[in-house]
Amino acid sequence: FDFVCFGIDDKGQLSDDRFMVFFNQKRSPDDAIVLEDLSDQDAKFTVDLDLIPSSISRLVFTVSVDGAGAMTELSNSMLYLGEDGVSYPQQLLDYRFSGADFQTETALMLAEIYRKDGEWRFWAQGQGFAGNLAALLTHFGGEEAEEGATSSAPPSRVPATPASPPSPPVSAPATASIIVTPPPPSAAGSNPLQKAIDEAASGSTLKLARGEFQGPVTISKPLVLDGSGAVIWAQNGPVVRVASSGVTLRELEIEATAPDPGPNFDVALWIDDEANTVLQNVRVRGEIVGVPAAQGQWKLPPFLNLGKFAARQNNSFDFEIEVPHPCDVKTNVAGISVVPARLEAGRGKVELHANGIGTDIFLAGHIELSSGGIGRTIPLSGHSAGDVSPVETVLLWNVDNAQN
Repeated sequence: FDFVCFGIDDKGQLSDDRFMVFFNQKRSPDDAIVLEDLSDQDAKFTVDLDLIPSSISRLVFTVSVDGAGAMTELSNSMLYLGEDGVSYPQQLLDYRFSGADFQTETALMLAEIYRKDGEWRFWAQGQGFAGNLAALLTHFGGEEAEEGATSSAPPSRVPATPASPPSPPVSAPATASIIVTPPPPSAAGSNPLQKAIDEAASGSTLKLARGEFQGPVTISKPLVLDGSGAVIWAQNGPVVRVASSGVTLRELEIEATAPDPGPNFDVALWIDDEANTVLQNVRVRGEIVGVPAAQGQWKLPPFLNLGKFAARQNNSFDFEIEVPHPCDVKTNVAGISVVPARLEAGRGKVELHANGIGTDIFLAGHIELSSGGIGRTIPLSGHSAGDVSPVETVLLWNVDNAQN
């Protein structure tokens, strides 16, 4: 595999070749980015964010197949983020993936460190890419050095238009399958997803690359929106509105994130009357309109924070909820188990057990309650530590705390 860190400007371009750090150039100016411990299977990048020039707005970390093969051949793999000198499993966070997450992709944009609101943020992107290292370089506005060039420096940049996601053709046939990629996190206010929906022909399938898409969006024609785990979010709802029959929503997360008071501000998914919609593994944070099996009064905690609990021990937590329909309960957090796995309608209690989690691990994920083809999610966080006693049945939240 080829491992690369691209230092990208606010136009999505590699505007300074010295900030392409890879096997042929392992250090950027001032050692702001250093590639260490490189092998065919892994690599370590050390980054000093204080030394990154203001012209660089994103650091994109990629891996690509060197030769034949595809990402489907990956075994269990991991990217982890930690302070310098700290190794697994004492990292700040990790992102796990395997070949089962991909299809024919031959490269991955694994993660980004990007500037926003005056600070650096981290995004575990996990977006597949069709192409090798040269294709990634072209995507970011560069080109390979010509054979026989005297310099061993990285490929030189050529003027190029910003590498923005391609728009689907207006004349696409009804059976078209259109790939839609998310904008970079720094591209505030852009809405490529609505543009792709508007330009797609009726009956098309829009396949979203893994990542975050800012809404709101309205679907006014028959089509399939295949999320592959992508997130559509907006501060005010409806985040996704379906205004046509013949629509399928699949493998999506829809979030009303930081709502302001106003009409329908907290609605994540709105399906118009008679807009018959197929829902397949759709998860939401917010209210739902137009899905009888998922409507009603749901009294759920806005989030669950386990706080600090004992590493490598058994810890128990409870929270109450009230649901209008029977629903299945599960979590995506490794080391956390949920009891019971199914709740009947009404008021009930859910137990969480944190068992044998390693020392100094920061948990981040959700609890999911599924009903009528839709899952409602509750964010879950916590921190395992070796200097605390095991937690025994702490009540995290009760229904009486819910605001009507």
